[in-house]
Amino acid sequence: MITLRHVCKTYPSGVKAVDDLSIEIAEGETLVLLGTSGSGKTTTMKMINRLIETTSGEILIDGKDIRQQDPIQLRRKIGYAIQHVGLFPHMTVAQNVAVVPRLLNWPVAEVSRQVDNLLAMVGLEPEDFRDRYPSQLSGGQRQRIGVARALAADPPIVLMDEPFGALDPITREQLQNEFVELKSKIKKTTIFVTHDVFEAAKMGDRIALLDAGCLQQLDTPVGLVENPANKFVEQFLGQHRFQLSLLTRTVQAIMPGTNEKASRPDKSIPSPHLRAKSSLIEALDTFKETRELTLPVYEQQRYIGNLEKSWLLEAITQVLGESGDAQ
Repeated sequence: MITLRHVCKTYPSGVKAVDDLSIEIAEGETLVLLGTSGSGKTTTMKMINRLIETTSGEILIDGKDIRQQDPIQLRRKIGYAIQHVGLFPHMTVAQNVAVVPRLLNWPVAEVSRQVDNLLAMVGLEPEDFRDRYPSQLSGGQRQRIGVARALAADPPIVLMDEPFGALDPITREQLQNEFVELKSKIKKTTIFVTHDVFEAAKMGDRIALLDAGCLQQLDTPVGLVENPANKFVEQFLGQHRFQLSLLTRTVQAIMPGTNEKASRPDKSIPSPHLRAKSSLIEALDTFKETRELTLPVYEQQRYIGNLEKSWLLEAITQVLGESGDAQ
């Protein structure tokens, strides 16, 4: 859906923010742009919706060069969520979420219905939040509204520039978990910018690691962690390799094969349980909290079997051994 071909951005001062970047992003994929400050990740993202213009190279969306499109019309087809949200303080929650649909002249009833659906989707009860103002919301609630606004016009592409970066660690982790669940429902092509390697590993289908405007490695989270492409990638991952290995490996990866009985739909999901896409770290935390020796595992609404704590500990021991060998 999105193609970057030899994209460069050089400022009048001579600073080259992005240098010969080529990436293809598939429809429905979440690509994380990862790197330190000044690596070119935010510049790259902003070139996709023409908030920053390219110096050279091409950016194509569905095969069409974005430079041939009106920038205002282009941006109305791309959702945009940023770290500090940018809600209009004089507007209610409903009015903030409805900004783009109203610009696109959606019918009033359709706008109202979309606002309520999106508030419910991001975990905010419409009756309670529709008429509040941003000053009456917590940081986490404002960020949820920012995500809802980015999705309001049902855009095929969503850009997210460190959307959870200003939140406290507990709220940030909660929103990360919610977004991981949400992205499987909304199926949007998402570009997610972060400097946090743990957030990148958790959120992305693939990660593009940038340094000084150059692409160092484009890979899945597992591929990045287990097969660093060069010394820079190794140094960037640093001493976090063991934790990242536990974060990028899922419960599903260590489960034995499921059978037909286990795969039958089950409408009543027990608590506690594990998700198939839960990381080994999340699974370990759940076992510690519940003190259970066995937990059921679900893939959305489908029961796929049980995970024994002993299997989890064996997998963690194996990862620890591999991390030791890598060092």
